[in-house]
Amino acid sequence: MKTLENYLKPLMLVSVLLFANLAFSKEKAQQMADFIQEFHNYKQFNGNVLVAKEGKILFEKSYGYANFEWDIKHSKNSKFRIGSITKQFTAMLILQLAQQGKLKLDEPLATYLPDYRQDSAKKITIRQILNHTSGLGNYTQTKDFGEKYSRNPYSVDQFIRLLCSDDLVFEPGTQFRYSNSGYFILGAVIEKITGKRYQDVLQENILTPLNMANTGYDSHSKIIKYRASGYANDLAGYSNTDYLDMSIPYAAGAMYSTARDLVKWDQALYSNQLLNAEYKKQMYQVSNQRDYALGWEVKKLDKDQYGKALTQIQHGGGINGFNAFISRVIEDKLLIVILNNTGGAPLTPMTNGLLNIYYEKPYEAATEHADSILYKALKDGGIAALKEKYAELVTHHKTPRERTINYFGYELMQMNKLNAAVAVFELNSQHYPDSANTHDSLGEAYLAVGEKQKALISYKRALELDPESESAKNAIKQLQ
Repeated sequence: MKTLENYLKPLMLVSVLLFANLAFSKEKAQQMADFIQEFHNYKQFNGNVLVAKEGKILFEKSYGYANFEWDIKHSKNSKFRIGSITKQFTAMLILQLAQQGKLKLDEPLATYLPDYRQDSAKKITIRQILNHTSGLGNYTQTKDFGEKYSRNPYSVDQFIRLLCSDDLVFEPGTQFRYSNSGYFILGAVIEKITGKRYQDVLQENILTPLNMANTGYDSHSKIIKYRASGYANDLAGYSNTDYLDMSIPYAAGAMYSTARDLVKWDQALYSNQLLNAEYKKQMYQVSNQRDYALGWEVKKLDKDQYGKALTQIQHGGGINGFNAFISRVIEDKLLIVILNNTGGAPLTPMTNGLLNIYYEKPYEAATEHADSILYKALKDGGIAALKEKYAELVTHHKTPRERTINYFGYELMQMNKLNAAVAVFELNSQHYPDSANTHDSLGEAYLAVGEKQKALISYKRALELDPESESAKNAIKQLQ
């Protein structure tokens, strides 16, 4: 005969286990909070972070300010521009049209956009545009894009004619090249087929059905409650980011959202609410050229590291003053969302760290950036101290990346610290002597301080290393 104690023992065991799991979850959440706090302390991140499993939030925290001028702190309601995360929504709208029989993914662009230049449109398929193998260029890399084009409003047709109609850069289907121009064109395809504006189709087909009330197509003129301001983050500190007219990112990057709304998006992708199983499968089908599918990057995580096969489906987004990242581990229905409003936060290392904390694996803590370390040395002890600190970093096997130091040099030039910039570019070219870019940048710095003979030598070296360098050719021509 069972006693009361016999009945209570299993219940006590369950209670102990539940308490242990709860305590463990709190420990993980604190570990995640501390991990992200270090990035914030180094002024590398300012925004919101969320980790969820099966739609249930495990960790959520806000860091810093939605508006620095008014000292308004971030909250769970903060709305961020999400840049190229917009592309997965555009891809979803295209796939929905395909599911409805209004479009075929492997038909040429010319079928749906007859006004686009036909020599290219007849070669490119919709699928190739979706997975960036179309050969289309990238309008954001247009010369003087920021100064000449980015602040002006355009109609869809105007912008396509102006900046999305260049010659193809390779034969469609043979290479991968990320193309904002391609996704801008997909927005035009959606409008052509539906007879509606892109933003209206987005609202009707995705945002309203999912009750994503805090997500939308951004516009400078709209009053958007809890909209975060965007900032540049450089050596001199935070500053208001450059204005960008939102007609330009359009279907390639004009959306805003919150971390919590992206949980709704994540969960909908596990259901057939928006898309049937067949088209969802195609959405994650990568091309032969890159681990990029239709609006998503698809990666297989290291089985040895995590103890089982895991698939990470993710995408980042960057736009003036903001960058964002969404990462989904499909097998465990795990979601990581990071939204930042101070320029280029290191979102991939942050995502990897949160992922490893969740799976109880080793992770790399935040470290101060090399340019920040060197700038402090410059302020404290001048150019000599900067050089000494650089040598110290090299000695301790923490050699700064070429790109990091190159960018640092240009920041110093913008701050009119020209002699310091020359010193930085000299260090970079000495440490990376086979890089045309380091010598080209050094030539530019020499010119800025009037050292024309040294500039000519640097540009000639850059041209030796890269015979196709137009900047080096033009500089040499002018100097001679």
